[in-house]
Amino acid sequence: MAGQKSNRFWLVILGVLLLAGIVGLAFVHSHRQTGAMVQILQGGEVLEITPLDRSSTRRVENETGGYNIVEVKDGKVSVTEASCPDKVCVNHGPTDRTADPIVCLPNKLVVRVLAPGDDPNQLDGVSS
Repeated sequence: MAGQKSNRFWLVILGVLLLAGIVGLAFVHSHRQTGAMVQILQGGEVLEITPLDRSSTRRVENETGGYNIVEVKDGKVSVTEASCPDKVCVNHGPTDRTADPIVCLPNKLVVRVLAPGDDPNQLDGVSS
């Protein structure tokens, strides 16, 4: 009998966590929108803010010799090349959506898409 109560307890906890995850994903997805600008940060410092509708390529190097190639093309931004071992940033693929940052932890790089009217000095609604 005690085993059944324990199983029910864990099933309820699992159900609550699953529901919270679904609600959280829906919240993040509903706050994503097509952006207007790209903000490139390294180590928390803003390196560049550029419009998504202007094609550009920038090589971002860190103090240890690591690098990322950030490309804005066809209204989307992507990291096309990186020195990091796992290439998560490269595999992320192109994006034009807010709340969908491209991050390279080994090179301390964050590429954020900003919505029209966003203050580039403020954290976005997902990060705050």
